[in-house]
Amino acid sequence: MNDKLKEFLKKIHDPKNKLPVYATIIVRPGKNILDFKIKKEEVNILKVIAHEEKSTGWFTHSFHIPIKNLSLSADSKNKEILSHLSNPNKISNKATKAYVEDILRKYIDILPEKKKHYFKTQRYKKKKEMQTGVKLKGF
Repeated sequence: MNDKLKEFLKKIHDPKNKLPVYATIIVRPGKNILDFKIKKEEVNILKVIAHEEKSTGWFTHSFHIPIKNLSLSADSKNKEILSHLSNPNKISNKATKAYVEDILRKYIDILPEKKKHYFKTQRYKKKKEMQTGVKLKGF
């Protein structure tokens, strides 16, 4: 199964494929992936959820954001892309900006990877949002 995932990643990172060039943010790489699903979110953002051999449910594997949505050109360097991902105020596309802000809120920070146009999040699991206010006891 990992081969299919690698093939998908190769396709969206190859500029010859006439697809928009994507910046990939890997949340959790996963070891023995049995199956994966690609969900198309708004403004051509792709979310990949995967299922591992030993795990019980699906987890978020990665997000793929078209570099065009980040107000950058396809041949941008990782540093430029990372500065836009880390500071969503630089992104002019409102839907992409909101999506990146949501990723940052859940996974804290986006860090660089060694490969071109690949990034990773600081943590695997979503950060639990603290609930404030007074809760009323139910009777």
